[in-house]
Amino acid sequence: MLDHRDADAVLELFGAICDRTTAIVAANDDWSMSGDRETQYAIDVEVDAACLEMLHGGGLRVLSEESGVTGPAGADHAALVVVDPLDGSTNAALGLPWCATALCLVVDGLPSVAMVANLRTGNRFAAIVGRGATQNGHAISVGHAPRLADAIVAVNARPPAGFRPAQYRSMGATALDIASVAGGGGFDASIDFDDDKIGVWDYLAAVTILHEAGGVAADALGRDLLTLDHGARRRPVAAASRELLHELLAATDDGVEP
Repeated sequence: MLDHRDADAVLELFGAICDRTTAIVAANDDWSMSGDRETQYAIDVEVDAACLEMLHGGGLRVLSEESGVTGPAGADHAALVVVDPLDGSTNAALGLPWCATALCLVVDGLPSVAMVANLRTGNRFAAIVGRGATQNGHAISVGHAPRLADAIVAVNARPPAGFRPAQYRSMGATALDIASVAGGGGFDASIDFDDDKIGVWDYLAAVTILHEAGGVAADALGRDLLTLDHGARRRPVAAASRELLHELLAATDDGVEP
């Protein structure tokens, strides 16, 4: 039984899970839909089962995109792992190298340990709260954040006509979009323009990593990003600086200052 207070042991488990999910996706040749839920691939279910087996085996409760809240008998209800087994499933189906497993341990209502692993490239972002963030084992911090007019921004959904960064990209995996902002060599920011479609599993691990790297994030409508309600949705906005975050929020049709 894993001690969820041992952050290093939790991070080791997360790494082992990502090793397994990486192998499953690499070996997969069935990109059909599951038939259980719209937009859910059969591989989503398979990867979710692998995550649950290992997390439950460690005595941890889980909030997963694919299977809701589950856990083994006797699990400590103070701890919960929020997991997106396969963020960017369509990218994975298309062979695009922008898909991930994202895991975040929440203890007593606060994020504690996080990992976002690119399942195609092997690139891994991780954080232990209070101890900083890493990329492939090396400490990272956000880079210099330009003004919005000079920024390169990851977007989800179609931006409004007035959105004018230097450039933007729609990559299709929110966890990796936000995590890349933390690395100082990726996007300057990430913003969601969709109508409340993003679940906590999509962003919580990456936002935790971003915070530990010195970045900032908020919901476009001013709500708390940390929710453990499977049905709740948010519009995450993330940036390498508070100044850039304010510009991004102002650029949304209905943004609320954090």
